[in-house]
Amino acid sequence: MPTRTITPPPSDGPRIFACSVIAGGAGKTQGVVNLAVEAALRGHKVAVADFDPQRTASHILGYQDPPDDQPTIFSVLQGKHRLEEAVVPARYRIGEGEQDDAFRHIPRLELVLGTTEMADAEVNLGLDPAGVLWLQNVLDEQMPKERWDIMFFDCGPTLGILLLSIAMVGPEVIACVADEFKYIIGLQDLEETLDKGFRKFRRFGFKTEVQHILATNIPLTADGEVRRSGGAVTDDAIRAIRSNPDWEPKLLPIVRRKQRFKDTIVRQRPLRYLDPRNEALGDIALVADQLGIARLNSTRKR
Repeated sequence: MPTRTITPPPSDGPRIFACSVIAGGAGKTQGVVNLAVEAALRGHKVAVADFDPQRTASHILGYQDPPDDQPTIFSVLQGKHRLEEAVVPARYRIGEGEQDDAFRHIPRLELVLGTTEMADAEVNLGLDPAGVLWLQNVLDEQMPKERWDIMFFDCGPTLGILLLSIAMVGPEVIACVADEFKYIIGLQDLEETLDKGFRKFRRFGFKTEVQHILATNIPLTADGEVRRSGGAVTDDAIRAIRSNPDWEPKLLPIVRRKQRFKDTIVRQRPLRYLDPRNEALGDIALVADQLGIARLNSTRKR
């Protein structure tokens, strides 16, 4: 197998993280949303791009459905709109209804709107001989200069051409796993897919691999250890990661199991605004620290 070298992102562009998993329920979207909020609160200009047809990230960040005639990531994919036209301010619910006054904007955080139409992305990209390059072309040609410091991509639960097109732009891939062994299999499948992409597209600059592993929804003891009484399967899954010499260095701080994560979807409020004293926010902060998302010395204007 050819040796791969991970190249850091260019200094004049945003740092990009792509969160991916093949099996649902791994906390991928919660990881994206909460890390994005954490980064924004640390003073960074942040964007979340919602590639998942379930569009849960868009929902939590204030948009159950795209407003009428509002461009989305799918219309950008189709070439009907530019990237900047699909960007809206991220927000959280403070009242009833869908009017603007029912929401409050989250400082320094923006959203590239998702849509259920992304379920058709695989077909659309598959019909285009250069489909795997669509996102790279969009970012090269349409990325607003200095608009964002960090971008988080919420990928759909597929391992097809859409994922490879996202991987083509060279993000730091965060593989998400949860409290079942099926996610370990999913991690293996994700690595295999990216490896195939490297072999097939390396002449086009494809060099992406899994660089981080985020374990969420894990029962922890008070001192942060996996609580085996919460499920031997959970313990076995984490042990499988820690016993793998390739995976163990990539494992980020574990995010503990909390019921309130589910409430964020119903309430359309990220955890920071729903339950600001929740212990899991400390876990998210540790993840951000390990990813090198600094706390900026001077807070940017809101």
